[in-house]
Parts: sequence; C-alpha cells; structure tokens
Amino acid sequence: MAKRIRPNLKDYLKTGKRIMVGSERKPTATVRGNAFLDLLAASDLKMWEAMLSAGTTVQLLRLDAASIREDFQAMDGNRFTCYTLAKKGEPLRPVRTDSQIHDSLALLLKWDETGVLTVYDPSA
Repeated sequence: MAKRIRPNLKDYLKTGKRIMVGSERKPTATVRGNAFLDLLAASDLKMWEAMLSAGTTVQLLRLDAASIREDFQAMDGNRFTCYTLAKKGEPLRPVRTDSQIHDSLALLLKWDETGVLTVYDPSA
C-alpha cells in the first residue's frame, strides 16, 4: 500500500508553497520547466499554472495506453482524475471511460488529490 503523501507546511504563510513529502513512489523523470504547459489551451493553462505554483509534485512517464487503461479501471475515482489532450491547443477533456485512452493522444494527465500530477507523454 502506498504511503500517503503529506504536505510540509513550513514557511507556507511566507511563500504560499507546499512541499510534498513522504512518497514511496519516485518519478522516473521530473518535468523540467513544466514543458507540457506549452501544449495546453489558454483556459486550461491558467488553472494548471496556479496548481503548479501551489506546490504540486509533477512526474513525467511514458504514455503506454494499455497499462494506463488497466490502471484507470482499478483506480479510485474519488482520489484520481484523468484528463486527455488530443492535440496541442485543444482543451483538456476528463476521462470517463477507458476507451478514451489511446496511443494517439498528445498528453494524458492524472491528478491525485494529494497534490501529485502525473504527466503521460508519448515522447517521454
């Protein structure tokens, strides 16, 4: 069972940023400069920039549709939310069924309520 990630609120009132600690699962890579933001539509960009500046941990993984579909079927719908991006500049769409997850996506985002954003990128 994964250890729950808890925010470290030291200096939160000064900086406005949370530091997430206590994760057992380490990302394979960190998104440098949050390059995936360049692909988002303007309306989505505002929301994700605000979330990332609030101390969200970002993980970058390779987009493997088959394994992500299996993960989607097993995940807790109250804790995780997935979004797909078909092409650069289009708005993000929430994933409701596993058939919406396929290899031709430009990006898939998996949001965890604990403050972890997993970015599935086909070019990673």
